[in-house]
Amino acid sequence: MTVDVRRVRLLTSIPVALYVLSLSTWPVTAQGIPDEFTNLKVFPEDIAQQELVSAMRGFSMGLGVRCEFCHEGEPGQPLSTFDFASDDKETKLKAREMLRMVEAINSDHLARLASRSEPAVEVSCATCHHGQSRPRTLVAVLLEAYSDGGAHAAATKYAELREQYYGSWTFDFGEFQLVQVAQQLAAAGHYADGIQLLSLNLEQFPGSASTHFAVGEIHVATADTSAAIASYERSLELDPRNSISVVGQSQVGAYRDRLG
Repeated sequence: MTVDVRRVRLLTSIPVALYVLSLSTWPVTAQGIPDEFTNLKVFPEDIAQQELVSAMRGFSMGLGVRCEFCHEGEPGQPLSTFDFASDDKETKLKAREMLRMVEAINSDHLARLASRSEPAVEVSCATCHHGQSRPRTLVAVLLEAYSDGGAHAAATKYAELREQYYGSWTFDFGEFQLVQVAQQLAAAGHYADGIQLLSLNLEQFPGSASTHFAVGEIHVATADTSAAIASYERSLELDPRNSISVVGQSQVGAYRDRLG
């Protein structure tokens, strides 16, 4: 018996758990879906309805979208009213290219690695998207918000995203995300805004040595020596073995020598 490797890869580009879930709900999911398909450009032309519906359900969950995101149809309307063959939506054309990219990564690029784990790791739509249609990190989203409306807008966006997504797989709300944003703002000379976002981070992570160190770095840039020493000392107090604390310790010593 021959195996269609391309079909297997397309179907396994969705997480196994999602595939099983879609199979368990198959009778409901397939209502309104045609028995035969036209204008397939990436999936095999002879793909079974159940296989295609299962794959589409996985894509939907991986990107946090519904059928109308790629297909011509109105939200909330029966799937029988959708024009699935239409290529009018740009998102559908992009989706095809993304599927080809996933296939190339798994079958070409990863396959050329000298050694691989067992079972071999493969990427899927969810690897990057994590439940959002545009695969972006929290840092990228917050910097965009800052560009639109400053530190207040970035802080507001952070609160909104944390309320909506905390505990999910979409964004990383760990202690280093706001630190990265603040460091980029400080590098561009927006010191006060960087301090504001680091203060927000300390509300979430009061014991973050990295955040206190980043505050100290901004105070150094603004020549606020006493504030820099206080921040570095707090960082050292919280985590004296952290690698950044070694830098902080030398900085504290240098500032103390300078102050006499």
